[in-house]
Amino acid sequence: MSIPVLVLLGPTSWEGSFVAGLAHPASRVDVVRRCVDTADLLAAADTGVASVAIVGVDAPRLDGDVLARVIDSGVSVIAVTSRDDESAVDRMVAWGAEDVVAVNDRDLGQTVTAAIAAVHRLTLRTSTAAVQDLDSTPRNGTSSSQDAASVFVVWGPAGSPGRSSVAIGLADEMSRAGRDTVLIDADTWAPSLALALGLAEDGAGLASACRRALSGSLDERSFESILRPLNDRLRVLTGIGRSGRWTEVRRSAMLAVIARARAICDAVVIDCGFSLESDEELVFDTAAPRRNASTFVSLEQATDIVVVGLADPIGLVRLVNGLSDLGELELEGRRHVVANRVRESMLGRRPNDAVADVLHRHAGLSSVWCIPDDSPGYDKAIREGCTLAEIAPDSPARSAIRSMADALSVPERALQLPA
Repeated sequence: MSIPVLVLLGPTSWEGSFVAGLAHPASRVDVVRRCVDTADLLAAADTGVASVAIVGVDAPRLDGDVLARVIDSGVSVIAVTSRDDESAVDRMVAWGAEDVVAVNDRDLGQTVTAAIAAVHRLTLRTSTAAVQDLDSTPRNGTSSSQDAASVFVVWGPAGSPGRSSVAIGLADEMSRAGRDTVLIDADTWAPSLALALGLAEDGAGLASACRRALSGSLDERSFESILRPLNDRLRVLTGIGRSGRWTEVRRSAMLAVIARARAICDAVVIDCGFSLESDEELVFDTAAPRRNASTFVSLEQATDIVVVGLADPIGLVRLVNGLSDLGELELEGRRHVVANRVRESMLGRRPNDAVADVLHRHAGLSSVWCIPDDSPGYDKAIREGCTLAEIAPDSPARSAIRSMADALSVPERALQLPA
């Protein structure tokens, strides 16, 4: 039986001969579609008509996100590169190509033979892997290394519950406790970490890191050059600057950014957006960029998810609903619930007990972290472009965040959301 294959090579003089050689009856390869561009490739891959795609490195608008979406469709990728282009080989492998064939300009028949062999080899490899124990592979592409940094994702529903202030506080306290920490602003709706910390927005933040990831050039050195040092143990990857640049933050790029961050530190803290909507497929006929891709990727990669809600009647209702929405995603990270800006003027003389009672009755929670309100301290921190620990070390809010950071650093001590 012939193996169904998609082909996208780009503008080359030998494309016709190459495709004709692939389609020879003796090859047992069926070229089901000769794609004209990456959009055509993605649409064809999404239909499930082929199991392998042969992609030329010079195909227009080809990047890591395109290959990732092809692979996510269940299609394996074989890359075709120039004979001596080692950088292209490395780039295609980094993007997920499972095999690479170098073009022999003097003997195109040899190139065709190598491509056919790669198709059959890859198909056999895939078939063999399908019968192996799937439990041996980590879900969501997370690293199986015991040494990988923990990923603490700070999420909360709409309404400015204080996600960014909690993320900054956690990252700052972890760094003060001696952990090398990277703080990432992954909010594609209202990025704010650069402004809150007094860092100039020079454009070399998340968007720059994602562009490098999509081009295959995000190595450790380039990633570290983008990070902004806040102290000896805390570095910041600032946000996209203008929310309109969200299209640059693709899923595959965000995965690469998080992987790079985990490789160079002890703890990664991510401030992500509020929205959990994924309605692009209702609007577009083909696969579309997802504005909330960075939020979904961050949550999927999280070892710990810190869910922040505002401690007032409106904020608590939103928190309960947000926990329900979050539960539908079937995430693996440990969840910790935080009630932010807890104050007697809103909840009475025993505000912590009031919050705990509401969340127990309406969300089934047995525990919640309560951060007391400290508007003067936060106002001064924002005004000075500093962290709360720098500007108000004795703040009760700072004390609560420090306790939470200490507990999160020891998973056995951290309070978890009941299943």
